[in-house]
Amino acid sequence: MSTDEYKPYDQFILFGDSITQWSSSQERGFGFQAALQDAYMRRLDVINRGFAGYNTAHAVKVFPKFFPTLQTATVRFLTVFFGANDACLPGNDKHVPLPTFKENLKTIIHHPATVVQNPRILLITPPPINEYQLEGFDESKGEVHPTRTAKYTKLYAEAVREVGSELKVPVADVWTAFMKAAGWEEGKELPGSRDLPNSDVLQELLTDGLHLAPEGYRVVYTEVMKTIRENWPDQDPEELPLVFPVSAEAPK
Repeated sequence: MSTDEYKPYDQFILFGDSITQWSSSQERGFGFQAALQDAYMRRLDVINRGFAGYNTAHAVKVFPKFFPTLQTATVRFLTVFFGANDACLPGNDKHVPLPTFKENLKTIIHHPATVVQNPRILLITPPPINEYQLEGFDESKGEVHPTRTAKYTKLYAEAVREVGSELKVPVADVWTAFMKAAGWEEGKELPGSRDLPNSDVLQELLTDGLHLAPEGYRVVYTEVMKTIRENWPDQDPEELPLVFPVSAEAPK
């Protein structure tokens, strides 16, 4: 049997900020990227293209510099996981206004490099924040100078869902999954805000009020896999063949 019959692995690209970049960090225990790699072992290459500190204004500039051409690789999946930095409060250098944030997401989705590859795209909402864990709240001095708030981050999660609905792009709604775990009900005050006591659930899901703990990454993985199975059931790892055969059928 000739190895010429086999093509290189298709790619599953994870594009995002520090939450994506650190999704394979050993220091953080369970990792979103590592879990995907295990699920798609010998079926897809899971590529981490996370950029700590980036917002969507940075993303639209760097995207065409790394996204592969068809001659280089075939991209089967692309996750777009931004908003955590864009949702900094106005006046912060990482802040991106909501209308611009939405347009930047659309630019990535409609970019010529994306269109040529025609990958299965998943938008991922930014997770909620926990104001109690964030730096910037110094109530002992009577000063509160946060860079982010729970209510403002909610707007960016909603914006991701709106872009997904408008463009018919599936959304892994991590924000809602976290908030449901924290016991939130629509119309009620937000866990993670100073309007309520500190949330033990968010404290467990987040390391510093923004970045994810191992249990937080488990939620992301669960939501992404659920979204894949709901929208592309044929792309469930169990439904995909191995790129190369099992050892008993390996090329001689």
